[in-house]
Amino acid sequence: MTDTETTRSKRTRLAVLFLFVSSSFLCGQETIDGIAAIVGDNIVLKSELAELVFRSALELKLDPQRDTDRLSKLQKQVLESMIDQKLMLEMAEIETVEVNDREVDAALDQYLESLVAQYGSEARVAELMGKSVTEMRRELWPDMHDQLISQRFQEELLSDVAVTRNEVVTFYDEYRDSLQALPTLYDISHILFGFAPGEESRQAAYDYIRSIRRRVLTGEDFAALAREYSQDPGSSPHGGELGLVSRGTLVPEFEELAFSLEPDETSAIIKTGFGYHIVQLVNKVGEKINVRHILISPQMSDADEDSVYSAALSIRDSIVSGNDFSTFAQRYSAHELSRLQGGNLGWVSPSTLPVPEMAEALPILTVGDISVPIRSNDGYHLLLLQGIKVGGFPALSSHWSEIETLALAKKKSDFFSDWIEKASSSLYIKTFIQ
Repeated sequence: MTDTETTRSKRTRLAVLFLFVSSSFLCGQETIDGIAAIVGDNIVLKSELAELVFRSALELKLDPQRDTDRLSKLQKQVLESMIDQKLMLEMAEIETVEVNDREVDAALDQYLESLVAQYGSEARVAELMGKSVTEMRRELWPDMHDQLISQRFQEELLSDVAVTRNEVVTFYDEYRDSLQALPTLYDISHILFGFAPGEESRQAAYDYIRSIRRRVLTGEDFAALAREYSQDPGSSPHGGELGLVSRGTLVPEFEELAFSLEPDETSAIIKTGFGYHIVQLVNKVGEKINVRHILISPQMSDADEDSVYSAALSIRDSIVSGNDFSTFAQRYSAHELSRLQGGNLGWVSPSTLPVPEMAEALPILTVGDISVPIRSNDGYHLLLLQGIKVGGFPALSSHWSEIETLALAKKKSDFFSDWIEKASSSLYIKTFIQ
């Protein structure tokens, strides 16, 4: 199957998914146009439900042609969740639960960043969702605000729920046969020395794109050169064209340059995190532009990789304690999510580690050991093993904290279900979708 056919197939499946989600809302025997449910003074719109089911289905990678039963169950689950949230919003208003705008912005940033990370780029998210990330941010802000209000109310509602020692023992006696075996967990920290092209490699890439730009300026066709030389796999088959985009969609430095161009004007060389670009404006339509570009990314050489390995080995030789490891991680690690925590990844199971090479190294380390540099696709890692929790079938003598956590979760779930049932009886609730 060609790239074009693959893209067309994906778009077809997404269209079918949207149609399924939309049309399934018409199956109720009694309907009020536009409303999926009423909860007190709040309503759940069919459009809101459709949007959330659509996003959830994408995240779960459901196929509308094969997963129709799962999609129907998902719609029901999402609607129940939205009704519960509206119910909590009603009660939260009485209790004057509040969140500030900064909290909403931070939560929304985290959600959108995870979405971009899942699909690879903002452009891909925009293609799937039919709107730019900026548009999604604006539309999702009220929903995120309500979600945080509901979460805070639920946290306050459950804050006093606790389990006694006897309750943990009772829980274990009742559910021991259904508890799953626990994996062995490792408390680890790491420092990532990311792969990065050296100065010579960057200069070679710059010289290469400069020669391509000269060819454009002397009259050669930009689109033809993009198809032949651009290292952007998404746009090069289309002559480098990105399609119509609005502000807030592209990398900031690229976007600023692109919006400053006149039609058919070719830009100077610009550097982004992807490499070196030259850009040409195709046309403007209202507040949107269509540009084509050529990307040349600096390539790692063997000498560059040797330099990264040597740096990792040198730092390893300099570390003499766990405190040193944390300090060096904060200073040198290229892994942003753990760097500020001194490289600590917490208690992890080898099966859930995103870097298989790190998981393979764990069994040969003892507590306190620092590994030799471990190569992965991202670079070289130094791994510090700080503790081990032996797994196996849960037993009170060896897994008390894990069993206590499960018992507490069960008690909170039961408490919340009872609360929902009682609160529901005090409000008018009606659904218009079966």
